[in-house]
Amino acid sequence: MRPAPLVALLALLVPAAPGSAGEGSTDCLAAFVASAGDGRRIRCVDGDPACDSDPTPGVCRFEVSVCLNAPDPERPRCAPRDLEAYDVANVQPDTDPRHDFEFETLQNAVDLLGFPVAFDETELCAGPVAMNLPLAVRVQRGGARYRAFAKTLRGAALGPGGPLDVDGLPMKCVPARGADPCDGIVSTLDQLERHVFTGCTRDTCHNAPGNGHSLALVPGQAYANLVGVAPDNAAAAAAGKLRVDPGRPDRSFLLDKLRGTLAPAEGLRMPRELPKLPAKQIALVEAWIAAGAPAVGYVGGLGCEP
Repeated sequence: MRPAPLVALLALLVPAAPGSAGEGSTDCLAAFVASAGDGRRIRCVDGDPACDSDPTPGVCRFEVSVCLNAPDPERPRCAPRDLEAYDVANVQPDTDPRHDFEFETLQNAVDLLGFPVAFDETELCAGPVAMNLPLAVRVQRGGARYRAFAKTLRGAALGPGGPLDVDGLPMKCVPARGADPCDGIVSTLDQLERHVFTGCTRDTCHNAPGNGHSLALVPGQAYANLVGVAPDNAAAAAAGKLRVDPGRPDRSFLLDKLRGTLAPAEGLRMPRELPKLPAKQIALVEAWIAAGAPAVGYVGGLGCEP
């Protein structure tokens, strides 16, 4: 089934046709359509409902679609063409830490349109796909501070002779004035959900049950899905492990997955194919489990320490 046509999509989203490298005669062959931005780029202050669809502090979320062969009155010289493919730029292979799995999700959505696309197949849109931009946390003298995070989405519509329409969509998430990484955090569990698990909750990972697992780590769901729950992995379950065994870090599969201390058949280290979490974050997970994995309060009486 084809996704919604461009006209319907534009009723919900802000059109983004940024910086095309093609000439006016090809600028309508592909375009990014985004839920935020000024049509050329997205710059969002974390927590601003006008652009950020994620209520979690420290993360900006936008929805982006790709639309093909979409006639544009502002580009009257551009007419739909036969398209062989559409490529979302991404670092390969997916084991490279720079590989973006959200870009991969968008590529997969575009591929479902079915190629080649004929010139008379117009207003074809794939998506929307969520783009999550987590603010970096910089620990410095006097405390921790948020730091802006940016990335650029690039794509190209390809014809029989090569690229026809090349576009880029710069996206940037900036912290709100005076925002502190510990604002609103009232427990160690809160801190884990916002500062540790955020890298695991992309659309291709643990944002919801699925993607080959039953574990969602988003705020409000992580605790019930972790504490006292047997893992899906048969080898870990047979060894008597729980995802989180309160008071028993040595029998908590979550900690094994983060450290990469896994027995045969227990799968891969997490986050999968990305750099290992900082030692301080893993130590916080261990301290939380050792303290009984409480749903409220801080372990060790230390409070929030990014």
